Amino acid sequence: MEAINVDQLSNSILDQMNRDLAEKMDGDCVFINCGMLAPLDDEFRVAIEKIKESNSLLQRSEQKHLIVLLETGGGYMETVERLVAVMRSHYETVSFVIPNFAYSAGTVLALSGDRIFMDYYSVLGPIDPQIRDSQGKELLPGAGYLSKFNELIKEVNDNQDADAQLAFLVKNFDPARLFHIEQSINHGISLIQEWLPKYKFKNWKKTASKGKTVTKKMRVNRATAIAKILGNAEKWHSHGRGIPMSELGGEEIKLEIEDFGSDPDLSSKIRNYHGLCVDFFTKKCGYNGYIHSTSGIRRIF
Repeated sequence: MEAINVDQLSNSILDQMNRDLAEKMDGDCVFINCGMLAPLDDEFRVAIEKIKESNSLLQRSEQKHLIVLLETGGGYMETVERLVAVMRSHYETVSFVIPNFAYSAGTVLALSGDRIFMDYYSVLGPIDPQIRDSQGKELLPGAGYLSKFNELIKEVNDNQDADAQLAFLVKNFDPARLFHIEQSINHGISLIQEWLPKYKFKNWKKTASKGKTVTKKMRVNRATAIAKILGNAEKWHSHGRGIPMSELGGEEIKLEIEDFGSDPDLSSKIRNYHGLCVDFFTKKCGYNGYIHSTSGIRRIF
């Protein structure tokens, strides 16, 4: 008989950790650790369909709740939109768990959920779509590109002798890219305006302060205010600026976040599962993007 190896043991433990967290939160569980880039959406669709098929074969009761552990540096809004389409085609309720960080497009994805779980260490980020560099290799923060262009435009307008700045603008800034960034930011804001009222705010019936009945218009207005705050690049200054649970739930943003750290057993299950996935798949195996679930590991990058 051949002895079990480290990879088999790690995969077995991770599978059990996934099931334990799924049982604790009463749903199916999947961990996405990846940029919001194709082919993540294609691989995610297959992973979810396999989970559903497995549940059916094992005659498990039909789960209507999906738990998504999410870690991402961001990416494209189009990918996020397709991920949400998959989730909502198969599940009535979606909860996002952020053990560490979910920036930019990842923030928009988290705001599509019915519930968001974080602890004191977790962060979301501003809406800052990413763009490829001039060589098409690295992803760069789009809002920074747009902000620098606007800064130089102001210098040109304020300075009668600004030939050097004007020449730099003409040479280095692509109008099509600027338009794409602006459209991506607006796309992210519009998705938040659509998803927050539809999912996260659906059970918001009374205002907390005065107990007034909450109308559809109030839900949309609140979503719009949150989207504009998160999409304000000048306020956050940086693509990687982390917005903690305390600030998300504060007086300005007023977003309801559930603290998984307040439940020691839940916190332990989340942190251990997340930590071992990152240690094994990211550090040992060298995966830059992957999905893990009871249907196994799906490497994206």
